[in-house]
Amino acid sequence: MNEEQKLRRLARIARREEPPRVDVAGRVMARLHRREADEGLGVRPLAWVAVAGAAVAIPLAIAAAYMWQHLTDPLLLAFVEPGGGLL
Repeated sequence: MNEEQKLRRLARIARREEPPRVDVAGRVMARLHRREADEGLGVRPLAWVAVAGAAVAIPLAIAAAYMWQHLTDPLLLAFVEPGGGLL
């Protein structure tokens, strides 16, 4: 019996085999529920970090916009000497 015939015979046997029936849904769901209970905090710490970052970023953005408006004001630039003093 050559290699090809052996493979064909094994393939024919494998096609006739039935996989065993196993119900894993209950175990999977129990494990998922257990994992959710173990996580506890969830996303709350990340939310607090985001709130703290926004609390710092918003005033800085407002201050930066205010400074940018005054630094690019053409009327102010007309009265300032290149050295930094007023005329």
